[in-house]
Amino acid sequence: MSYASPQDMINRYPNRDLVQLTNEDPTAVTIDTAPLQQALSDASAEIDGYLEGRFALPLADPPAVLNRLATDIAMYRLQVLRPLHDLEDARRRYDDAIAMLGKVASGELTLGLAADNHEPPVAGAAEAVEGPGRVFSRGSLKGY
Repeated sequence: MSYASPQDMINRYPNRDLVQLTNEDPTAVTIDTAPLQQALSDASAEIDGYLEGRFALPLADPPAVLNRLATDIAMYRLQVLRPLHDLEDARRRYDDAIAMLGKVASGELTLGLAADNHEPPVAGAAEAVEGPGRVFSRGSLKGY
């Protein structure tokens, strides 16, 4: 399952960049969606590698953040093959995406899904817990 479509890439990135990244012919003026789809499939597989330990895959209703992560990873992979501009920006977005996926994999960050692909229940109000009385006080510690 792909977390983003070629149209998501087209909506997110400049047309001129996608034309250059998806065509061998430097005179091409249209985007070749086959390389976009391949990059997005590869990005989705990479994302699944981080999610599979915590969630049942494929996700029934993937969170929107996975769409952005998939397009950022796919764009980086395309630019590595044919660097257009400064690759640092693409590399930073890729590193940010991987760091975020690492946090999801470790449980530090949630996607808002439970392991069964359903939203987790809303936590109820915390119950008041009463512990033992105070052992030390100003009076009992006077002179120390």
